[in-house]
Amino acid sequence: MSFRLATVNDFIDVTPSRFRCSSYKNSAYPLGCSMSELDSALGEGDFAFFNETINVGFIRIKAMFHGIAYLDFHLLSGMADKEVQSVLSWLSEHYDIGKYYLQLLPHEQLELDCLTRLGFTEEARLRDQLFVEGTYCDLIMMGSEDKRV
Repeated sequence: MSFRLATVNDFIDVTPSRFRCSSYKNSAYPLGCSMSELDSALGEGDFAFFNETINVGFIRIKAMFHGIAYLDFHLLSGMADKEVQSVLSWLSEHYDIGKYYLQLLPHEQLELDCLTRLGFTEEARLRDQLFVEGTYCDLIMMGSEDKRV
């Protein structure tokens, strides 16, 4: 498979600038963290996914209930559709998940494009919701097709 549970070592060679605009998310992702902070922040719901041996992204399960999963999602390269779909399929199989939600900022374009290709749609946009790097940003709620029916 092209994904596995994440470890601290998965974050070592990732450039911090890739995450600079996602500092509102869980502290495991802005890479100004120490190794011990990363280690304590990583949990069972953190997946790193790969294209061959190259780390191309991370998915964190924030919450799951009644067939719905709320995820954090970060891409390090543009084309990870197959890897992301593998993680979502695995979660659906093992946890009976039928609907996924993710919150993204408008400038997280790699993530937005990938989710759109996978059939996710923008379900809500909260205007000027977050103050990030000196400016207010919208918060976009992306949702998958509901397969719980």
